[in-house]
Amino acid sequence: MSLNFTRVAISLQVRVPETALERHLAASPHVVAENLAEQVMAYEREHALGYYPAVDFFQQHGGIEPELIDALENIAWVLTSMVRNEIRLRLRPVFSNLKIESLKTLAFTMPTVRPGQQNARTNLIDHFSATSVKVNLIATLLQKIVDTKAAGRMAESMCYRWLKDHFSSIDVTSVHVLDDAPE
Repeated sequence: MSLNFTRVAISLQVRVPETALERHLAASPHVVAENLAEQVMAYEREHALGYYPAVDFFQQHGGIEPELIDALENIAWVLTSMVRNEIRLRLRPVFSNLKIESLKTLAFTMPTVRPGQQNARTNLIDHFSATSVKVNLIATLLQKIVDTKAAGRMAESMCYRWLKDHFSSIDVTSVHVLDDAPE
């Protein structure tokens, strides 16, 4: 009997409880997010952009306090380190091979919040809170799975089951079977 190694690309979005982060940080993620949101909103009003730019815009063009961006980067570093360690710890026994391709703190992405939107300030603070991370990984299932859809569902189920108790939320956003290579 031969076994198939099935490689699967998985994208997740996880949220770490702010209280877990605060134990490792000098600055509160919520306080940093509030200050960032206020300054980003003021910048948008002053320049009538019609949208709230991503943090990298301000890194290149200025417009908000550099210390806030530094604080956000420090929070993001701690956050991604925590997420990387937790995913490795929880999923390594489940998959025969696990490679984290990328981790991106959602606070550095373009906010989906728009000026004039109901609860814009609250949603912008949530966006900049640096508690959510998008994770892309490659995992290898060591099972004979002929049906690629079944392999994808199995990988998704395993990720959710083994991670759900360790993050405040987890969303498996996509799963793609990459290949099957017989041993």
